[in-house]
Amino acid sequence: MKGYSTSDVAELLGIDQETIRDIARSGILDPERTVRNHYRFSFQDIVILRTAKELIDAGVRKARINKSLIQLKQRLPAERSLSSMRITGDGGAVVIQQNEQMYNAESGQIHFNFAIADLAGTVALLAKEAAVQAESSEHLTSDDWFDLGVDLEAVSPEDAPAAYLRALELDPSHSDAHVNIGRLMQESGEYETAEAHYHYALEAEPDNVLAAFNLGTLLEDIGRIEDAISAYQRAPAFADAHYNLSRLYELVGEHSEALKHLKAYRNLIDPA
Repeated sequence: MKGYSTSDVAELLGIDQETIRDIARSGILDPERTVRNHYRFSFQDIVILRTAKELIDAGVRKARINKSLIQLKQRLPAERSLSSMRITGDGGAVVIQQNEQMYNAESGQIHFNFAIADLAGTVALLAKEAAVQAESSEHLTSDDWFDLGVDLEAVSPEDAPAAYLRALELDPSHSDAHVNIGRLMQESGEYETAEAHYHYALEAEPDNVLAAFNLGTLLEDIGRIEDAISAYQRAPAFADAHYNLSRLYELVGEHSEALKHLKAYRNLIDPA
């Protein structure tokens, strides 16, 4: 159910199917497989394959292409929308540009430039078609609907909540669906609904660090500092939670606690 077929991607990008399979087999991508062992690619995979096509067309050597794609994969966010990002060639280097930051992927004598938003607009048609087909299926699980929501969120965010809600209809304790729809509600300013979903996620999965961290950011945004501290404390293995705890403890005048969490943050991001 999840993702796009090899033929879908080949038609979308104008790249032959064998090249797509070769890149998938190289280990650069880790696509899902159907029960018949066919590849199913995510939107992040499509972004990487689009970049591969540009590199191939530019005559870049295979070894350099693989290195560039591995670096690119490490820079792409796994779950959030990619539509604000742009991949470009700048001074002979493959870079990812987001907001005011630019990241080198790997140097190469190439010049190309495409906004992921443009690619997303095309892929969104496939995702919406999958959503329509899903509505008429009686065999989809809550995980299937969650996966569809993730795909839609990457390319057509306004359609993602319906998929997550369908996942929750089938399994009200699906913690990841609660987290994702909670985040979408938080981003749209629907704080009470978002908070409820984060709490549902934590009831279903008490050690869900992302639910705890997101809840902390929400509570902090609405000025409930003590509650935010309590939420962040539920994510002890999450470096950013310790960073935020350090900041909040400093804000409320508990300097020793602030220092303790700052040290924990540093230890998590640089164990050496």
